[in-house]
Amino acid sequence: SALTNVPTSPSVNEICPASQMKYQNAVLNFLQDNSISVELGTPQSSENPCQYSGIECVNDQTIIQILLADKTLKGEIPEEIGCLTELTHLDLSSNQLDGTIPSRLKWPALRKLNLAHNSLTGPIPESVFSSASLEELTLDRNQLSGPLKSAVGKLGSLRLMSLFSNNLSGYVPKQLGSLILLKELYLDQNNFQGRCGADLCDIVKFGNLAYLSVDCKRVSCPCATHCSKEESIQLDNN
Repeated sequence: SALTNVPTSPSVNEICPASQMKYQNAVLNFLQDNSISVELGTPQSSENPCQYSGIECVNDQTIIQILLADKTLKGEIPEEIGCLTELTHLDLSSNQLDGTIPSRLKWPALRKLNLAHNSLTGPIPESVFSSASLEELTLDRNQLSGPLKSAVGKLGSLRLMSLFSNNLSGYVPKQLGSLILLKELYLDQNNFQGRCGADLCDIVKFGNLAYLSVDCKRVSCPCATHCSKEESIQLDNN
């Protein structure tokens, strides 16, 4: 009888089949297209992205941090950034980026992802939720749409998630209640509906979750600490 193929999660090599050099070259092009300067004392024509301002590397060859907030970056985030497998910090906040968040992401070491205050559209890719070491996910003030998928429950190290001021919709996933290290959760100024689950409210009552904001007219959430600014209601912490 024919063998049944059992689906497996794609490996890094399947998602990112080329060498790290190819993906880093795409970052180099992005830096040059946006006129990011090289570090002082480096030749202006440098072809090594590690020698550019805002880029941190190991051994001057492997990118581990991209910190380019408020640099008037334009255009789309290069898809290849998702294949920088040693990346720990990516901050492209407060720029003029558009297009979608790259869907092919393999960031096992990523701790902080900040793409806030751009003009990004489309969904939050499910591959974001495979970064198990992620501590801060900051995507507020964009035009992201679609649901917050249940796979968000895999982010067991998450302390901060800021999604306010987007066009996200669907039900608030109950899997948020498994993120017991959460300290701040901003869901307001979206189109979410439903309710905050009992597990999420337990993190407010008994855990570390000190700030939970929702659109109180659409989301039933007795444990919310704040409603959206539009509703101009601030709740007691009682």
